Amino acid sequence: MEAIKEFLSRPDIKEIKEKHTQGEIMTEDFFRDPLRPMYITPDVFYAPADGIVLYAMDRVKPDDFLEIKGKDFTLKDLLADQDYQDESAVVGIFMTAYDVHINRAPTAAYYLGTRDTDYIYTHNISMLMAENELLEEFHYSKDALSYLMTNEKRVSSFYGNEVRHKFYVVQVGDKDVDVILTWGKGKHIKQGDRFGQIRFGSQCDVIIPRKKGYEYELLVKPLEHVEAGRDSIIKVMRLK
Repeated sequence: MEAIKEFLSRPDIKEIKEKHTQGEIMTEDFFRDPLRPMYITPDVFYAPADGIVLYAMDRVKPDDFLEIKGKDFTLKDLLADQDYQDESAVVGIFMTAYDVHINRAPTAAYYLGTRDTDYIYTHNISMLMAENELLEEFHYSKDALSYLMTNEKRVSSFYGNEVRHKFYVVQVGDKDVDVILTWGKGKHIKQGDRFGQIRFGSQCDVIIPRKKGYEYELLVKPLEHVEAGRDSIIKVMRLK
């Protein structure tokens, strides 16, 4: 992982910022999928997406609030499951226009399936608006927003080889752009395998229900930049 300033000063990102128009960024760079080495660490969850960590919490109760695109949601709302009862470890990642938008499996798992949920009604923070605040001032404000927009959301469920129980990855699309892709359902996938893409998307969350006999250590902090399949976000420790 790296600080936001380090991310922006990387040669590949500086080239995109300096040589490409906004239109080229959104139509060409946005869809790039560079080759990456795969790292296999069974007791570690890697980032499922490139982007800036918005929150990283090891104990979130089902009715605790999280913030997605400027609006507060409970963990139940995020999963679109009002019967969800597990305290969970949660990491939320904001994907900027400069990031690769391919999603990768955070750990080796059986891909149980996906479900599209009802649209979430959020404040009108587009990806570009929110990232300007994050990249320039390292925060964004809800106060200047005047109306609500709808956002597509998809929940993928997996059965982890190491944690030996279900975990979830939630993909949230950008306003008015409804193209969340997933593939590989019903199969075993390796850690770091591609499993989805959020075209013009803006957020990806990992939710790991806490289970007896395990402990979970956060390896990232808010406002750190991470890359999918490369940066560790949560260590899972089986207690003896």
